[in-house]
Amino acid sequence: MATDGIKVLLVDDSPTVRRLGELILSQHGYSVYTAEDGERGLEMVEKVRPSVILVDFIMPNMNGHTFCRKVRQDEKMKDVPLILISSKGESVGETFEKEFGVLYYFSKPFEPDDLINKLEEVLKDVVIEEPEAPAAATEGAAGMASIASMHEMFDKLLRQYFQKDFPLLMRNVMTDMLTEAGVLKKGGVVFSGDLTEVPLPDVINFVYNSRLSGRLTIFSADIFGEVFLEEGMFVFASCSKKGAKQPFLTDIMRKQKLLDADDETIQQVVTEARDRGIPIGRMLVEKELVNEEQLMEALRLHAQDAFGSILGAKSGNFFLERDDLPTNLRDMKVRVPLINVLMEGLSHLDERQLAATEFKDESMVLVRLITNEDALDTVNLKSRELDIFAMIDGRKPLSEIIAASQLDPLETKRICYALRKVGLLRVKGA
Repeated sequence: MATDGIKVLLVDDSPTVRRLGELILSQHGYSVYTAEDGERGLEMVEKVRPSVILVDFIMPNMNGHTFCRKVRQDEKMKDVPLILISSKGESVGETFEKEFGVLYYFSKPFEPDDLINKLEEVLKDVVIEEPEAPAAATEGAAGMASIASMHEMFDKLLRQYFQKDFPLLMRNVMTDMLTEAGVLKKGGVVFSGDLTEVPLPDVINFVYNSRLSGRLTIFSADIFGEVFLEEGMFVFASCSKKGAKQPFLTDIMRKQKLLDADDETIQQVVTEARDRGIPIGRMLVEKELVNEEQLMEALRLHAQDAFGSILGAKSGNFFLERDDLPTNLRDMKVRVPLINVLMEGLSHLDERQLAATEFKDESMVLVRLITNEDALDTVNLKSRELDIFAMIDGRKPLSEIIAASQLDPLETKRICYALRKVGLLRVKGA
């Protein structure tokens, strides 16, 4: 597919996603423009009139919902293809499809080929306006045209180099090389590398001992994760796993019995938060549906779960960038030494691997070994462990417990493994 003259606008608050997207698309000849949030995105829409727009759903200042609505209000942009990039699953995409005609969407993390194939699919029926032919050149203009031709030739050579050696480039991402290529902002990356050569726990241990700050991004075939750090302290983490639906904050808070509100009330809060461009958690506190302490506890649990999932990445690349905390994280009050989070995460990771083998058969039935409440009071279980323990009745198969828990299946199995290990349950018939 010819890509000359096709302008692509990528709107995403993650610097890594923007730069990787720019690198992948420019290799295939697209003219790529980026913006870090909806407000900047609208400015770029007005300035460059893109042929297609890729937009993230969750962004500060102006989220994807508001951005798409404003783009559709522009008479000249009402038919431009919109591609929604989200880690929230198909339900979000269906909502956008109804309201804004967003017919294309896919989840982070995405493969380079997925992105290129999606663009080709979207643009196959789109008519791209040809640029106007230049007027007759003067002698000076001819010289400028010659220089422009040299630049174009150099750009094609550079693009061919990136395309040919892209796997090597991604395995050995060096700050100077990427800065020279214009992919990274100068001084943005502290260090980076390949997880098959430097295991992630070693990277995290180095960050902790060096008391570094910024955003650690992990990009692999199955996992896209971000860890926010402040002088070696853990602040927050988020993770998207390919093929896995990510729970909303409100789902987590209800599961942990931190939020007691009906679906209609929650939907009203979510809608208002999107319209005002503020975090949903902050809106919940403003509406007095939760207090500050409950919000911080829910965010802490969410962040630790995400961090545990990120530790499962055994291959791919990592980037540590100097980056200020996003606006929606600046009121996070909890700071935990990164080494403590790492130790807990590795412990859970080991248990998950053992649990995956021991509880491979999800038709097995589990039996509680303590049924007396007084006896149970002597055991210090966390809330989600108590929830799983309460579901075990000697009749339900493990598959039903996994479905009812609304947790990652491996996390449910890990909890069952831990409960069995301390003698609180056994496998029926074993």
